[in-house]
Amino acid sequence: MRESEEGTVLDQGRVDRWLGEFVRRMQESFGERLVFVGHHGSWARGEARPDSDIDTLVVLREVGEDESQRYRDIIGDMTRGGEAVSGLLLSAAEMGAWPGTMLLQFFYGCQVLHGGLDGIAQPPSRRELLDQARRCAAYNLLSARHYLLYPHDLSAKVGGTYYPFKECMFALQGFLLAETGTFYARKDDLLKAVTDPEDQTVVKIVRDWSESATDREQRPEWYFRQLERWCSRMVVRAAEAIESAGSEAN
Repeated sequence: MRESEEGTVLDQGRVDRWLGEFVRRMQESFGERLVFVGHHGSWARGEARPDSDIDTLVVLREVGEDESQRYRDIIGDMTRGGEAVSGLLLSAAEMGAWPGTMLLQFFYGCQVLHGGLDGIAQPPSRRELLDQARRCAAYNLLSARHYLLYPHDLSAKVGGTYYPFKECMFALQGFLLAETGTFYARKDDLLKAVTDPEDQTVVKIVRDWSESATDREQRPEWYFRQLERWCSRMVVRAAEAIESAGSEAN
């Protein structure tokens, strides 16, 4: 639950009512230009924490200055109760041009509130998912190893590892989708699906981040080591899976 600026507690029921009003206003304001409204993120997955935002995606046929201002006005009016919201406003053309791997959360674990994405965007292919896992692991491996090889105050830097770990968890979700055909949107479901201890560690770090502040202070190097180990292994796993997929295609 989240307490708003006016002292109102934000829970799932309040989030659902907010979303219902949000969709109604989008429909009234944009009419037939409104292509899609979706709700994703931790509230949609049933994993919300006290500091979780209400995440939405709105797709219009076109987005110009007038549409952007109208959207801002609606959001500004609807968040006066202290609700914390985050979302995207995209045109259909922009949505269709996005890399498929950036759309995973909108095809899996997203609640469709209006319209649909058929004919606008496609889920990522197996090759795209594997490529993304490899790129994510390679980039974060370079970063983690840099901090471990050269002098740094790791206690001052460890707080910044949250998003790399989160990126790695997303890459793991995509890798499993490519390899098994199943997408595990919830962290607890993902934990049950993976058997590799390093995969489990990455998911647990993201899931339990809010409760691990003391541990990060006491052993910051451990977090960089875990990031390094997972990325080192995943970049090889993904590359091997890509090579195998190419051999099968031939």
